[in-house]
Amino acid sequence: METGDGEGRAIDMEKITMIIWCYRDSPEMVTFISNFLAKFSGEKLVFDGIEFYLPQLAHMIIHLEVDWPSTTLEQFALVISQHSLHFALQFNWILICALQDYQPETSSGEVNPTYNEVFFTRCIKLLQNMERCVVYGTPRASELRKLYDMGEISREEFEAMELADRRFNAFQIVDSPTQNVTERQLDLVDNITLGSGSDIEFSQGNSGWLLYKRGKRRKYRRKPWKRRFFVVAERMLFCYDKPNGTLRRAMPLESAIVNRPKDAKHPFYFEVNNQNYQFLMRGGNEAEVAKWVNLLEKNAKTAALFSMALSPKQSQNGQSQSLISHLSPEQRKRYQFFKGERDFVRSLCDIAEELRFEPRSERKVLAPQLIADTPIPPCAYVPMCKSTDRWQRVVRMLPQEARVFSTKERCPVLMCFETEHEEDETDVAEYLHDEYGDGPSARSDARSGSFDSKDQEASTSAQASTPPHSKIASSDEADMSLGAAIKQSKSLPAQFASAAKAKKKGIGTLMREASKNMAKTFGNSPGRRFSREKSNWKSRNNKSPGGPNTPSGRSKHQIWKEEGGEFESEASSISASGTAKNGRSPNKKTRMNARMTKFMKDMPQVKMPKSLDTLKNIKAGGKKKFNDPEYKRVKIYKSTSDAGLESQDVSDAALRRAEKYVCGGESWDSKCARIRKGLVAEEGEDAHRNMVTNAVIAKSNDDVRQEVFIMQMIHFYQSVFKEEGLPIFLKPYKILSTSKETGLIELLTNSTSIDGLKKSDGYPTEGGLRAYFELAYGPPNSEDFVKAQNNFMHSLAGYSIVSYLLGLKDRHNGNIMINTRGQLIHIDFGFAFGMAPGHEFSMERAPFKLPKEYVDVLDGYGSPKFQEFTNLIVQGFMAARGSSQIALGLVEIMMHRSNYPCFSGARYGGEVALIRFKRRLMLHITDERVLMSRAKSLVKDSYEHWGTGLYDKFQHATNGLAV
Repeated sequence: METGDGEGRAIDMEKITMIIWCYRDSPEMVTFISNFLAKFSGEKLVFDGIEFYLPQLAHMIIHLEVDWPSTTLEQFALVISQHSLHFALQFNWILICALQDYQPETSSGEVNPTYNEVFFTRCIKLLQNMERCVVYGTPRASELRKLYDMGEISREEFEAMELADRRFNAFQIVDSPTQNVTERQLDLVDNITLGSGSDIEFSQGNSGWLLYKRGKRRKYRRKPWKRRFFVVAERMLFCYDKPNGTLRRAMPLESAIVNRPKDAKHPFYFEVNNQNYQFLMRGGNEAEVAKWVNLLEKNAKTAALFSMALSPKQSQNGQSQSLISHLSPEQRKRYQFFKGERDFVRSLCDIAEELRFEPRSERKVLAPQLIADTPIPPCAYVPMCKSTDRWQRVVRMLPQEARVFSTKERCPVLMCFETEHEEDETDVAEYLHDEYGDGPSARSDARSGSFDSKDQEASTSAQASTPPHSKIASSDEADMSLGAAIKQSKSLPAQFASAAKAKKKGIGTLMREASKNMAKTFGNSPGRRFSREKSNWKSRNNKSPGGPNTPSGRSKHQIWKEEGGEFESEASSISASGTAKNGRSPNKKTRMNARMTKFMKDMPQVKMPKSLDTLKNIKAGGKKKFNDPEYKRVKIYKSTSDAGLESQDVSDAALRRAEKYVCGGESWDSKCARIRKGLVAEEGEDAHRNMVTNAVIAKSNDDVRQEVFIMQMIHFYQSVFKEEGLPIFLKPYKILSTSKETGLIELLTNSTSIDGLKKSDGYPTEGGLRAYFELAYGPPNSEDFVKAQNNFMHSLAGYSIVSYLLGLKDRHNGNIMINTRGQLIHIDFGFAFGMAPGHEFSMERAPFKLPKEYVDVLDGYGSPKFQEFTNLIVQGFMAARGSSQIALGLVEIMMHRSNYPCFSGARYGGEVALIRFKRRLMLHITDERVLMSRAKSLVKDSYEHWGTGLYDKFQHATNGLAV
């Protein structure tokens, strides 16, 4: 469970995720693991792993817990959401995408083929609960902080009580959804509750029969009036064919407009509109219409903290302040940040959506103005990062640097902006927690670790104004002692009860047999600072509980002795006096190791489901020393080559020559310097001291969630190759799916597509890529050429392996990039796991793309460099096969009830994708020599494959892509 080297340790989230999936039929086991993991969720190394596997965790929360008697995973996610606003934002966008998956109809009014009422209502509840957790925060954080600073509780007690507070808050929100709104809300909306699954309760106050038509976006259809049964519940207007019947349609009511035209053609007529929906409705009499209009208007104005509207412009119209006025200053600040950040990201995506309906000739002219008009909240950032990445606040947009990529169906837009970073390299989670966390909200107060009278007054005011969504946060019980709150949290239902009663041996062995560790790779980079003593980012300069400036006057040694007692019985590495056996103070790594040891002993044994039984006996081929001479030569190559695991830097002169073809003469660094020079000339050096230029590509009319998953798999294989010490290059870039049709994509700087390279000025008319390499990097025997050639070989090997394993298709020259160092980078993964354009008639039949011009860069077929490439393919395949248990688990999780194109439909649904993935991994072969021979044959079968050339010619004829 705990992995790492001398540089650091982390809970192995890879194994945790797989165990949750394997024991998905045992809620008690999942409860035990979730409660254990929550104890360490504040560790930065752990948190990186939780964020990396968020797609899998969210997928299981949505689809598994519907059938469970408990909501353990949901409560765990809410605990983390209270802890990290960044995590909550990521979770929010995943839920929005799922909500759109299962809604009754599409935004255009068509019947949604993936509609599922159970999952639809489940996503609504999850989204609302997460939003409440974000805004209301942890009710007792300020009180706990005071008790610790006064020396009345130890650091370990502080952490335990704070965790109990977050868990109790999460439980109250999940267990009692009707208590999560203010009393004024409940007065405004009569009898509105949403039960588990699809059980929507209704009464005369919020339901009834109406005549109905549905208006379509952009155009209308002539349809007869239909009699439907409508229910208003949980900010939604539900349309049924009859009471307790089939749900036909549903409309989000936040900021909706209810209109009664004076010149209506029909009596008792009214309309309900939002951005994507228009319901035309008729009542039976004036009183009935007045009831419905009043009910709908109240829901549209006051029924939610957050709007589910797809447009931030719409969410601003009519947004009621009635709920916000009931929030404490800290809660209002979190609300404003969370809403502002969501609206900012949606505004960026809306630009691409708006431009695609404009004529192509006008898009480039309109884009800068739309970008310039984009409002920037006070604390906006681009959330395509990890919590442990450096904080960078968006200061201004740079509309003059925008670029529009026009296609037939889409209009992606490159947007540049200036960001400001903190001088002390504060990371995202640290900054957000200091700025918006519970307790002292000002970062200057957080540094001092003290409270003045104003802080105490604010704290008292906050407790008094907290909405009664939680018993311990209720204003009626503001005097409840902390001990009573903690005692109450310990008496929670069975979800929080430890499963340690079922102690049996065997699960520890299963966990140790799980595949390689990814949490180490996705944890903090070696250069990232980890100077905070408090694990959950309460302040900046080690002034949080346990810091040197605590008012209690306790020294670090005294605090350390308090902590040592807890671990005395957990691991033999710590003595009764609180010291390690080597005489040193037990550091965080040692203490975590002790906790892990105890966890391994306490883990109960539950029968493993059959879904992954076949994976337990897979041989880790990449781990063994083979007798094959070629294998030995590769091992020698690995130890003697200066290639390392990263790219080889070519000289500046060679980079400038390559920039002429790849970047049009201006590299990204040159562009940033030019932008900065212009801004400094206008505003001065001091105004831009900590400023940097960043960019993203906004995309609309495209579901990028499948690409997010493929990029996660590429990131996974990058860690596998790195752990094996293989000089294989992969470039995972960041993708954020913000809805089912929109997303943000990281800009690959100093890169262009192979198509763009071949169309650049001065590209050689003969000789292809080989001639370009000699033109840009020098003669074949020069140092720059050899380095660029190695970069090309390492990247070609990496993407050849993942293209084969993940079944990547549509590999034309527009979807393969090349950078100024000579490395290939694949993009656009809309066709994966065997799904291909043309399906059964696809021309792409080769294991991976390996045309002659690629091999010419490697000195030709059969050359020593080509043989080196072949050996690297073999070595990489064996390493990837050794990690097949985790890879198959990740695919199986995301394939479960999935709407991804590569996992659904008659062609790819069921277990088709998983079966083919296993086949490509060759799990049925156990002989190592046969495996190596098969891996070598992949190269032979791919070289100059007829389908590769034919597909490139097809793309040239249809889309004008260079061959």
